[in-house]
Amino acid sequence: MHTLYRSLVIASSIAATPLANASLIDFQGEPVGTYAGNTTTLLVDGTSVRFSGLGLQIRDLTPVFPSESSRVLSSLHDGQEITMELLGGATTNSLTFHNWISGVYTSEVDTIFVQAFDVANSLLGSVTSSDEFINLNFTGMARITFDDFTAGDGYLLDDFQYTVTAVPEPATWALMLFGLGGLVSIHHRKRTVQA
Repeated sequence: MHTLYRSLVIASSIAATPLANASLIDFQGEPVGTYAGNTTTLLVDGTSVRFSGLGLQIRDLTPVFPSESSRVLSSLHDGQEITMELLGGATTNSLTFHNWISGVYTSEVDTIFVQAFDVANSLLGSVTSSDEFINLNFTGMARITFDDFTAGDGYLLDDFQYTVTAVPEPATWALMLFGLGGLVSIHHRKRTVQA
């Protein structure tokens, strides 16, 4: 009986353990320009991530900052919200991103207002910061919004680092249940032989 109980505890803890991937989006491979429809969906380490917002674009800052060759995500103007969504039921518990202007173009400071929402679209929390790197730590983030209220030609975001917590696929659940069935069967046979 103890073997069966231990097997059930191990299997249930495996089932409850989220699948995790460390991910980075740096936009270096993305084409420069405004996105048609103000949205783009990127496949990052097996998870679809959608960015949307009025005037959403990729800017190449190399001509302006040659020593800082970089492509960044931007809005057309400040005060235009950018949304990042993890699709397919995926969530993250932490996100760090580069507030590019505050870190490189020091004659201007961009204060970024960030809100994090779960899969049910409930607000988990918010952060307002002008730091070069901004961190969010809220459990179960599925949608994150960014905004900057300083007048100007758009704020610049880069190097989104996060860990995806994916929902196990039906095939994974089926395999775990099949394994549990096998353990129960073995345990039952063992008891029958002992009797």
